Amino acid sequence: MQKKYILPVVGQIYKNRNGREYCCLSNASYLNQSNMRVTVSLGEHQASMVRMGDGWSFVAHGLQQYEGGTVEWNFSIGGAFREDDLDRCRKLLRANNPDMKKYFDYLDDLCDSGTTNMFSAVPCLKNKFFELCLDEARAQEVLTAWMDSRSGR
Repeated sequence: MQKKYILPVVGQIYKNRNGREYCCLSNASYLNQSNMRVTVSLGEHQASMVRMGDGWSFVAHGLQQYEGGTVEWNFSIGGAFREDDLDRCRKLLRANNPDMKKYFDYLDDLCDSGTTNMFSAVPCLKNKFFELCLDEARAQEVLTAWMDSRSGR
């Protein structure tokens, strides 16, 4: 089976060949695109990953993806159980959910307009989106996920 080195997408879940799921929290920084491509192609890339089942976090070196989509890495360092990393990953997954995009786009525009304090934006969400008008808890969940996603931007 063919495999190739990849630059993992932050906030995406990858299934390891052992069947467990891992979320990419961050990638190493590069000076430019060319430097990044060379580093990834040589298998020298680093990415912070967290195992979704239990919060085991580590830095994976040389992430590779097989044709079937599963991944593995050359080696890892700095492994530890970190509940905060697992929470960050869950927030990234909520923020990257396509169903949330319309809400997040609206909240971004509302924030940029400066017309309201964003801590009290739930009524704005309820007025704008029919599906939220009778669901205060869901509107609050959307606002919280948006705020969490902004703290990572």
